[in-house]
Amino acid sequence: MPKSNRISVLIVDDIADTRVNIQKLLLFEKDIEVIGTAADGRQAIEAARKLVPDIVVMDITMPGLDGISAVEGIRALGIHSQVIMMSVQEEQEFLRKSMLAGAREFLVKPFSGDELSLAIRRVYERSDRPSGAVARFAVAEPEPQIDGRIVTLFSPKGGVGRTTLACNLAVALQQSGKTVAIVDCSLAFGDVGILLNIQPTKTIIDLLPHVASLDPDHLHELLLHNPLGIDVLLAPISPEMAELVTADALKRILSKLRECYDYVIVDTAPSFDDNNLGVLDISDQILAPLTLEMPAIKNMRLFLEVAGVLGYSKEKIQLILNRSNSTGGIDPKEIEARLGRPIAAKIISDGKLTTLALNQGTPFVVLKRNSPLSKNVFELAHMLISEQKAASARANPEPEEETGIATASRGLFRLPWRTKATA
Repeated sequence: MPKSNRISVLIVDDIADTRVNIQKLLLFEKDIEVIGTAADGRQAIEAARKLVPDIVVMDITMPGLDGISAVEGIRALGIHSQVIMMSVQEEQEFLRKSMLAGAREFLVKPFSGDELSLAIRRVYERSDRPSGAVARFAVAEPEPQIDGRIVTLFSPKGGVGRTTLACNLAVALQQSGKTVAIVDCSLAFGDVGILLNIQPTKTIIDLLPHVASLDPDHLHELLLHNPLGIDVLLAPISPEMAELVTADALKRILSKLRECYDYVIVDTAPSFDDNNLGVLDISDQILAPLTLEMPAIKNMRLFLEVAGVLGYSKEKIQLILNRSNSTGGIDPKEIEARLGRPIAAKIISDGKLTTLALNQGTPFVVLKRNSPLSKNVFELAHMLISEQKAASARANPEPEEETGIATASRGLFRLPWRTKATA
């Protein structure tokens, strides 16, 4: 903390009333102190140079030098100040540009005092991370996981088959001899329960009171156990309850699940919100589905651009071409050229089988295991298993021979009702 033991804040907005109102929102926060204000981007840069605040809360749209340019100017000063961007528009393009410029958070007006103070504290806590080009949630790549892997399916565009692929991949991994949990992180409108024909008797909301001290017993009690052999953590039953889930809670939950399962499959929503970015940070692998459509390709290119700014390695993200046999006039090789990435796996289209599986609540890899569509998903599962073996081999190039006692002792840290499958 600074010498005053308070987080110092600079407020930047071209509307005087807004600056005053934000100051009022922070007036009774004992750990936050407003040390200055500015009315445009140029004043913001000068004030940041003189005051060196911990946090700059700045509007994105201002006359003269706008918020995006001001963030770049503050970064150029080489000081530790971090920026929270404000806007009246909740547009992905505004968020993307803010992140690329170096902002660490994005608030949509109007916001409450709690939302503002929580954002300030969250950004301040992360301020020991690198600033500049690697902005916002930039983190070191996770070490290779010997025990389990978090595999997240994310696409910046909806309608590309992300949830269907997540559910069927989870079942394919389980049928390949792995222990699997699937987590529905599409918190407002999750559909994992529908695709797996599971009633939401328990959801992630029930896990939140235990998140600070998660143990295998809590997980066993609060996860739903699907007859297909996978364990399921569902999204909240109503959209408004999604706001109760924080990025930190998701990271804790996923970290604990990784200790207990070979694979944790995570479904997400098509957005760059704080929760999604936290999930992407902690993931060992990101599968990015896209289709043979220009909007999907364009959005994927933007996501890969943001991923580079966040510091993700190219190996962390794998492109999955869904409905690869659809006729649309776009050659997959052209997609690879546009995105500068190879397509790691292709999943064909079978609308009849997919619809039948959805209506019956049974994944198509179970309903018709030997179909070409199911075989594609099993191939993807086997690809992930091979990569996990390779990662484990790199982490332990010459494992020492274990005694029976040592081998047995590792099982003490597994979920009591489920033992991980051997590789």
